[in-house]
Amino acid sequence: MTTTRISDLIVPENYSRFERDVVQRSIETNLLYQSGIVVPDQRLDELAKSPGKTFNMPFFNDLGDDESNVGSDNPDSSSTPKKIGTDKDVSVKHVRNQSWSSADINLTMIGVDPMDVILNLVSGYWNRQMQRILIASLSGVLADNIANDAGDMVYNICTEVSGDAILDSNCISGDAVVMSKQTMGDQSMSLVAIAMHSTVFSRLQKQNLISTVRNSEGKIMFHKYLELIVIVDDRCPAVTNETTGKIEYTTYLFGQGAVGIGNGQAKVPIEVKRDPDAGDGEGIETLYSRKHFILHPRGVAFQNSSVAGISPTNAELEEAANWDRVYNRKNIRIAVLKTNG
Repeated sequence: MTTTRISDLIVPENYSRFERDVVQRSIETNLLYQSGIVVPDQRLDELAKSPGKTFNMPFFNDLGDDESNVGSDNPDSSSTPKKIGTDKDVSVKHVRNQSWSSADINLTMIGVDPMDVILNLVSGYWNRQMQRILIASLSGVLADNIANDAGDMVYNICTEVSGDAILDSNCISGDAVVMSKQTMGDQSMSLVAIAMHSTVFSRLQKQNLISTVRNSEGKIMFHKYLELIVIVDDRCPAVTNETTGKIEYTTYLFGQGAVGIGNGQAKVPIEVKRDPDAGDGEGIETLYSRKHFILHPRGVAFQNSSVAGISPTNAELEEAANWDRVYNRKNIRIAVLKTNG
């Protein structure tokens, strides 16, 4: 067990209590998770609270586009009724937990109880964790799409030759974004946001292509590009291609509610355990935090093909074999652009 000890902390000597109380919070942002792309769903809440690992979510397919009948006055000629079919989406329950501990003597030594600080940081920790889970899920959805659906959700302009220099045509541009949107056909107008790595965002900034939306007080609310809300997040994949040696950046375009979230209920969501004997009798406290939830890209069924434990790890979420698209392409509110910058 890893415990916060005096050696992990700065024992104050000649600095103020205000400085002692300052907490260095994570610089990672939660914009991808908090943007409205992920939308609470009461049905997913109910499933997340239900027994089981995965959950079938049946849906009706759309009516076929058979040509309509031409009427007549022939009493012996009848129309032949068509039928409607069903399919199922499948979501997976994530069962996650984390714990932190601190020695009681830390309070005496530094005047601040690290356990109080930990408590204040737990919600931020879970926001970042869920963001990682979302990115891992999107990576798996993308891998499945490339492997099994001819990559029809992806527009890839990365260089394919190791010796070639990276050209403007290999980097993000208005044309490239429009072509990515076009993978959704006539449903592309439903896209509302674009999430990109900061390197890709910086390229657009240099071209003066980013507009800024401010509130009445002049404070920046968000950025926009081609009427899409811009989300800058370095959790968006930036992976070096083994063949070309070039970094390939993945940019996501989203429609509102592209991902559904449902909150379940661990038996004991949060608890603190005391060990009075530890620390030679001074005592150790351990905080346990548990989350059960569904975080599901709509229309891509989780297959549970290669999951070793109760619920998938981030690495397992990234595997193509664990996903299978069940919605029509146009009804998946996600498009992907791959660039070298």
